[in-house]
Amino acid sequence: MLPRVYRLKSKHDFKKVYKYGRSYANIYLVIYVCKKKDNQKPRVGFSVSKKIGSAVVRNKIKRRMREVLRPLMGLLIKDVDIIFIARKKTNGAAYQDIKCSINKLLKKMSLI
Repeated sequence: MLPRVYRLKSKHDFKKVYKYGRSYANIYLVIYVCKKKDNQKPRVGFSVSKKIGSAVVRNKIKRRMREVLRPLMGLLIKDVDIIFIARKKTNGAAYQDIKCSINKLLKKMSLI
């Protein structure tokens, strides 16, 4: 589990990132990134649609994404909010595929 200081929780924060953030995507994930003005720790949110599967499947995908990001949180640049949105192909993806996908997106955005 990510510590509370690294989590995006409120609906207002999610809306702000969607509105002002930039997005990039690959086959498994879409990432939204929004720069903040204050120099705080990076915050991360996860979104998995009901179209992807049942609650068990959605939570499994979110747990995998959290586990991939946990060791990378110290490497992320500060003052940024990030949202990861799972696509339908994530449902059948292996852990290594999700890990590779997240790493590529973070490097593409110059966040690590």
